[in-house]
Amino acid sequence: MTGTPTERASGVRPLEGITVVDLTQVLAGPFATMNLGDLGAEVIKIEAVGRGDRARGFGPVPEYYDTVNRNKRSVELDLKTERGQRVALDLLAEADVFVQSTKPGRIEEFGLDYASVREVNPDVVYCTITGFGEGSPYEDVPAWDMLVQAMSGIMSVTGTDETPPLWSGLASGDLAAGTYASQSVLAALYARERGDIDSEWIEVPMLDAAISWLSVRAGHTFGTGEPFPSLGTTHPSIAPFGVFECRDEAVVIAAGTPSLWREFCTALGREELLSDDRFDSIEARVENREAMRAELAATLEARSAGELVSTLQAAGVPAGPIHDTESVWADPHVRERGLRRRMAREGRPDAEVIDHPVHFSAVVPTLDRAPEALGESTEDVLAAHGYDEDEIEALREDDVIG
Repeated sequence: MTGTPTERASGVRPLEGITVVDLTQVLAGPFATMNLGDLGAEVIKIEAVGRGDRARGFGPVPEYYDTVNRNKRSVELDLKTERGQRVALDLLAEADVFVQSTKPGRIEEFGLDYASVREVNPDVVYCTITGFGEGSPYEDVPAWDMLVQAMSGIMSVTGTDETPPLWSGLASGDLAAGTYASQSVLAALYARERGDIDSEWIEVPMLDAAISWLSVRAGHTFGTGEPFPSLGTTHPSIAPFGVFECRDEAVVIAAGTPSLWREFCTALGREELLSDDRFDSIEARVENREAMRAELAATLEARSAGELVSTLQAAGVPAGPIHDTESVWADPHVRERGLRRRMAREGRPDAEVIDHPVHFSAVVPTLDRAPEALGESTEDVLAAHGYDEDEIEALREDDVIG
């Protein structure tokens, strides 16, 4: 198959005709619903009147919010009022999916719990993103991402034995939950389409999602009975693997198999290391990791990072630069793939976003709607759901909508 992913795509939008009502904020839920919107779903984002998603106030403004809220129509709605709840139920009556991440007990106060929504929409796929889930001893504890990383074990494997446990920097708990939420909604829609179910209630606890990401790190404990060690940028059973200093900056090298070790030494002109008893097996290289690093130090520090990476990549050895969130956009791969995108907006600065990362041969994820201003689609959405001008104006005069 030739051509770029965009050139190969025929324009199929798999979720076209699917409507998602989104009552989430900050990151986990918005990340999930954005991905559904990328695949063609119409996403109606309900936001509190006058304030909106709390992420609208997180700096930098609006860039923080923009990165996870494209392909959505913003509707300002006061769910603390009976009329606002009625409007929400009118929207949900015609929706396929409802994704919500309110505090425990709040969704019942809004009259938008699963049972209530099913009364107006028996076919709804209802997804709840929580911190810890119903029945958890921590059910009422606010689930900030760092807390989830700490309680899941993710922080324990980040850092070294000389540092305290470290937050990963990425919002891993939020992103794990958001990813599981979107895939679970897709699974439920497929089961409904096949006729296997009429409706579905999905719960995605952030803590459970984060724990599942331990994966092979949990395997270490299952096999040894010991916690996975905090190794920083090294690996417990592979060497050379990790961060290595060059003349100007550090790079990452992962030459963890016998063949890669041979290619690595050959590419550096250090073939004599291949006959060194200290490094003649993976186990020996791990055991003598520091001696191996000392042997390599002068060779690596004589080269620039760019030169070393080019040499090793040409030899088929995994190596690469260590980018930050500014330099990554200049990487040739990132530029070629067009991962940094700009979405035009009238009357205010364009939105900068990260493109959908998955490419297909026929399906094409699309970035159709730039992140909206608070309440930008309120009138249009209500009109599409049967509200006339007088009704909309009455709702606005009573502050039910923004």
